[in-house]
Amino acid sequence: MLKKKMLIALGMAAVLSVSCVSVTVSAEENAETQTEEAEDSSDPEGEADADSEEADNPEIEAGYTTELEGCTKVVSWCKNGDNNIYGQFYYPADFDETKTYPVIIMSHGIGSTSQLVERAKWPEKAAQDGYVVYTFDFCGGSLNGNSDVDFMDMTVMTEKEDLSAVIDFVKTKDYVDQDHLFLLGQSQGGLISALAAADRKEDVAAMLLVYPAFCIPDNARELYATADDIPEGEAEMPVGTVGSEYVKAVYDLDVYGTISAYDGDVMIIHGINDSVVPYSYSEKAIEEAYTGEGSVLVPIYGKRSSHGFEMNFEEGRDYAETVGLEFLDEHLKEEK
Repeated sequence: MLKKKMLIALGMAAVLSVSCVSVTVSAEENAETQTEEAEDSSDPEGEADADSEEADNPEIEAGYTTELEGCTKVVSWCKNGDNNIYGQFYYPADFDETKTYPVIIMSHGIGSTSQLVERAKWPEKAAQDGYVVYTFDFCGGSLNGNSDVDFMDMTVMTEKEDLSAVIDFVKTKDYVDQDHLFLLGQSQGGLISALAAADRKEDVAAMLLVYPAFCIPDNARELYATADDIPEGEAEMPVGTVGSEYVKAVYDLDVYGTISAYDGDVMIIHGINDSVVPYSYSEKAIEEAYTGEGSVLVPIYGKRSSHGFEMNFEEGRDYAETVGLEFLDEHLKEEK
């Protein structure tokens, strides 16, 4: 029923027209962007050990709090084994720690950080809507993140482990509604969310994927005829230079066969003019992996409906956030 309702709503998206610049650029370019746009961070409950950089930047210290429009952001570190993960909770303005709230864990793309997730307005909008939100920097996820690990040591699988550790951490909070934990992932963060959900389907109530990078294994196979052709140390991918283990980790990955283990509802939001992750990858995900009646693909139309459309396509971003949060809201109503 939900799928039918959302498909009807898609006609509204056709009026959205304008064009967008991809934000999936090289890690170096993202690092420059992050440096220019550093934002306040916050958190009241850092259980992890402080990183050495923390002393030099009080804004990433555990408990650092920032008041935003309609919500509060608080820095909260966690750990994956020995690695420190920088993150922040976004709480609704009327947050009461004695109550429970649905929670959304948001994952950024490669070369990005949680700051760009915030710039896309997803965390604030969701917190204003009554959700507790947790965003974080993947270990080695970019050249400019606050978490541990070098970018060249990051792989899709290390990021999946990071997200699993984050899920465990978030679930320890008394104010988290354990039955309504949602994942939201952008680009590579969408692929990571899909892989993590396949492993932890009992923990994930539903999932929202924004231009998920299901193309990454194909990218690896297109660049290297066999796994033996992947050079040691460093390798090239469309996103730029990565560690060779990054390519090896995805080379034999059957994306759709793997993610299909998750049988919950999934909404995929994808710009039809995405040249970084072609729209067809999301079409295939709905056709082959997420085949349930409650899963749906929402196309974003217009010249600016490219990869990372939220950054420069306000109408597309607003529409995506509206239908995305409505999708999650439906899962809150279903069990009431």
